Amino acid sequence: MKLDVAIATWQPSGINRVEHMQLPVVPGVRYIVSWQEYGSNPVVPDSLATRPDVTVVLCEEPGVSRNRNNALRHSTADIVLMGDDDLTYYPHALLQIIDAFERDPEMDVATFRYDGEHSKPYPREKCSLNGRLPKNYWVSMIEIAVRRESLHGLELDPHFGPGAPVWQAAEDEKFLWDARHRGLRCRFIPLTIARHYGASTGLRVISSPGIAAGQGRIVRLEYPFSWPLRMLLKAFREWRKGGHPWFCLRHMLRGAFSSGA
Repeated sequence: MKLDVAIATWQPSGINRVEHMQLPVVPGVRYIVSWQEYGSNPVVPDSLATRPDVTVVLCEEPGVSRNRNNALRHSTADIVLMGDDDLTYYPHALLQIIDAFERDPEMDVATFRYDGEHSKPYPREKCSLNGRLPKNYWVSMIEIAVRRESLHGLELDPHFGPGAPVWQAAEDEKFLWDARHRGLRCRFIPLTIARHYGASTGLRVISSPGIAAGQGRIVRLEYPFSWPLRMLLKAFREWRKGGHPWFCLRHMLRGAFSSGA
């Protein structure tokens, strides 16, 4: 089996961030870079352009979800790992991702771990994600790998994520929700695949109405009966982090009831 790492980047500086990642050369692994808002004169650095394991494709559509979908559509390997332009990948872990799918031929989607300055909670052991998600667990897009032939047209929902009209977050959680509700077999595997610099959206104080709206919508989808209480708990946790609970709650409720247009 082979692995494509589908990396999304944007703006003229984005391709330089990818260059600085120093993507490791690993047998059976390619890097598909989708470049959005690339400017009037897009130039791929020689260090990337001359590599046979790196392909850069341009994305004309707005929104991070569409950018990721563009990278996904240009991927041809058996396994696709979603990626960003601010990671350091561990070469041995990329091979272990391939091995994990080979060992479990019924697994369609796998989520992994990353490490960095800011930690997030993970399950201690391998577990299924098809029922109720483990306590305090949420997925980040850079943790998700998929068996490409299992997707059957499944892509990221362009109504979610940065650049979307209303729900400007939770594109990763929505993708996993869609996969689970399509019946794809999803697993968490306690394998650390990369180092991430900076805090993910889920660990930062919510200061954007669009991020709060996205969180509100995904909470309502994931917990159709207990979502009001969970939103109150989320607002309380924002207050404990130094955020504004009423701002968070108001925009989460707006997102929960919005059509997303």
